Amino acid sequence: MSSIFTFLGEVNEPLAALVIQAEADIWSNPRATLIQGRLFSEELAATVSKMEKVEPVYAIKPNERMQLLVRRGIVSEEIKESFEWLRRNGNIAAHDVKPIPMDLALTAHRHLFTLAQWFVESYGPLDISTPVYSMPVIPSERESEGSELNPSVSDQLEQLLSAQLEAKILPALTEKFKQLQDTITQVTVANAIDSQRNTHDPSMGSKEGNSEIDISLSGSNKVTDYRADRSSIEVREYLEEKGMTIVDKRKHGGAMWIVGGWELKEELLALKEQKIYFKFAKNGSQSTKRKPAWFMMGKDPTELRWITLENESLPLIEPAQHGVPTNLPTAVNAFTNLGNSETVMSKSDLLGSTDDQIIEPTVEPIVTTEESRLGTEIRKSFLNKELVFPQSMADMKLDDININGCGALLAYLKEKCRATTIQEIPEDLPNLANQINGVGPKGIERFVKQLEEAITAEKRLIGSGKRKEQAVMAYRRLKKRLGRRPSYLEIYQQGGIDSQEYRLLFDSYYNFLLEAKELDKTESAVAKRYSGWLVEIENTIIRKSYKMVLLLAMLDRGIHDWKRPITPEEAAPFFYEYYMSIPKRKEIDFSDNETRKLWDAPLERTAQLIARMPMTHLAKSAKRLVRYTEEGFSIGFQIRESDNLTLYEWTREICEYRLMEYFERKA
Repeated sequence: MSSIFTFLGEVNEPLAALVIQAEADIWSNPRATLIQGRLFSEELAATVSKMEKVEPVYAIKPNERMQLLVRRGIVSEEIKESFEWLRRNGNIAAHDVKPIPMDLALTAHRHLFTLAQWFVESYGPLDISTPVYSMPVIPSERESEGSELNPSVSDQLEQLLSAQLEAKILPALTEKFKQLQDTITQVTVANAIDSQRNTHDPSMGSKEGNSEIDISLSGSNKVTDYRADRSSIEVREYLEEKGMTIVDKRKHGGAMWIVGGWELKEELLALKEQKIYFKFAKNGSQSTKRKPAWFMMGKDPTELRWITLENESLPLIEPAQHGVPTNLPTAVNAFTNLGNSETVMSKSDLLGSTDDQIIEPTVEPIVTTEESRLGTEIRKSFLNKELVFPQSMADMKLDDININGCGALLAYLKEKCRATTIQEIPEDLPNLANQINGVGPKGIERFVKQLEEAITAEKRLIGSGKRKEQAVMAYRRLKKRLGRRPSYLEIYQQGGIDSQEYRLLFDSYYNFLLEAKELDKTESAVAKRYSGWLVEIENTIIRKSYKMVLLLAMLDRGIHDWKRPITPEEAAPFFYEYYMSIPKRKEIDFSDNETRKLWDAPLERTAQLIARMPMTHLAKSAKRLVRYTEEGFSIGFQIRESDNLTLYEWTREICEYRLMEYFERKA
């Protein structure tokens, strides 16, 4: 029997083997399907955690790993539900002796497909196409030869489908038909009013007795409004007219997303008067490819929302070319009687038309401005050779490329041609060679060759995906605006991209600077020598801010003393003052049942808290990088005196950045 999960084998064969086995056991052993599904979800989460480089060095539980992935914005809430469903029901199947109903195995199959499709689309090659979901088929006698198929499978499946039909499908159809009935009634009343108004106008004719109305049904079940002056408009159409980029998942049970940042605040929040509410998500969702976006709120996110227009006349909307003529009384009777009828009517029966009259909606791919800009490369021709620069090099300064032996040419480009970046380099370099003293064909050739080497290095930096390219471009745009290398805090506050991307994609911000050749020779040596320390403090999980405050207390002692051991008693005054001096910090991390007791008797109990919480936990997680002994808490590795200042400043930058990001996120 062929499996729907074969596409997963092109990306990860072990995961594909797990899920194919789970699918094969659906009809013969539903319990095995659920247990296998739980194993698949846990293994998939561990695989993603390692690929995203967020897996801790110590062992964690599956539910803790999932919380970590959700907190880092890697797994969306809808994907998390599939992970949680498989884990929860797999545990029940493994420990509960009650029979496993067939519908649970079929539901597990659907969740398994959702996760497999998400994994391939997120981490697989772009040329892999995932299939449309379909339920597994019961194996034929030949396929099931040698294995005994449960004789009651057919009866169970029949009961399952019957229950699904009665419980979900028929009520949903009935509700839709009631909505259509109400809409048709409104159109009938409107036509009757128009008929009365036009009675005295012979040119208009009489509409009495006309029992047929032309109705166009679209994929969103909307009735086309032919009035030239409409009083309302659906929110998606309204926002599209404003030029916004929409990702509408409502017809699939999801939400409607508006791609964009805080600049959309005024226009979207203005719709509160219409009782339409939007909320900003800094990391967007899987639907927006993790770009900042707003989503529409409400009890039922799938419903259509209408905006009332004041003194605004919209252009006439022509009826659909392939509208379905429907006899109004017949349609109304059919819709009314559907709930009482034992016969399920087909779409063509209800509409009185053939299938070729029904027009299915066409969904066009949404391409945002940022995506289209990222796909643009810079092409320049030199010496009959075309050089293709990645878009990320557009704002790259010529000074940032280590070009040797071309001083006269570079000076001419900057002073005479006003070219300081890659995209400003003129293409007629061979002709310019005659105008520059000391520059000949060999000099031009040497310059072009070094540009080729820079392109190779850039492609190695950004890889094949778009996330690294976005991070590099955001960094260079900010650097160009500031006129210098941005600090970690400046990247967070002004970078125009989620600052966590540098940690997720390059392990740490300073490792990114190293790979991007943004550090000088001395700084590069420090970044390489103490990479483990920088990665650890930037990636260590902080459920509360205590770890970073402890490091800040060490740093507060100064450049020369921050390395020596610090006892809990020495750290207590700084620790206590840090939280009690700012109400927001106090409310977020110093107001639970335990820390509230420290308000009146601070130092001794605060020292006990520091010893138990940040010192012990950080010493366990940061193996060999820090140590906690009787002498106190201290750095567990040697720091060269020549490296001390740079490492001190970088450590402080990371602490200040992580604390600011933490409290702003918790606020």
